Formats: sequence, structure tokens, C-alpha cells
Amino acid sequence: MIAEPSQDTYDDATLEAYLARYPLPDATGELTLVDFNAAAADIWEEKAAAYAADFDFAADGGDYKRSQVQTNMLQMARSFRGRRKTSALVLVATPPPDAALGAYPWIGNLAEESD
Repeated sequence: MIAEPSQDTYDDATLEAYLARYPLPDATGELTLVDFNAAAADIWEEKAAAYAADFDFAADGGDYKRSQVQTNMLQMARSFRGRRKTSALVLVATPPPDAALGAYPWIGNLAEESD
């Protein structure tokens, strides 16, 4: 998923730290699963950041497109980000206290008192 030929850059401990960021609930609601695609997207974005300063140039009759490396890595990140699991945030509405309803009456269109 991350196209690393060796464990020099991303060892097991580093990969476990990435995976720990994206826990997923199993059928019982326990967080025992992980979202590998979201973690892979983060790693591809980190790899792309290393090539952010690369630029295209032409020299000695050759045309070098070094910026394509970062573009391709960001494309891989988008691809894996699109495959990640969906998530939802549940918001619980809390009604305001009873005292707050009558504390500030609406006076938006009332005429001002004259002196």
C-alpha cells in the first residue's frame, strides 16, 4: 500500500503509530479494527511532502519533470483517502436552561423610549 522496498523509512513501530490514528469499531462496537486506507493516505502525503521542493528543468537537451513525483504521490494519497471508511459524528442537542428563555426578551422592533 505504501510502496516501500525496505523497512528503513517506515518500520513496524512507525506503521503501528499511523494505524493507531484510525481505529474502527467491529460488529460489537469495540475498537479492534483499523482503517488501512486512511493510514496509507497519510503516509503517501508525508512522502509527497519530501518532494515538494522539486522543480522541472531542461538541461543538455533533456527535459526533466521532477514535479511529477510529488503529483503522483498526491494522486496515490487521494486514491487511498477515497477508499477509507466513512465515519460520522453524533451531535446531541441540549436544550437551553429554562431561565435563559425569559431572561432576554426580544425587543428588536420596539420603539425607543423618549426622554
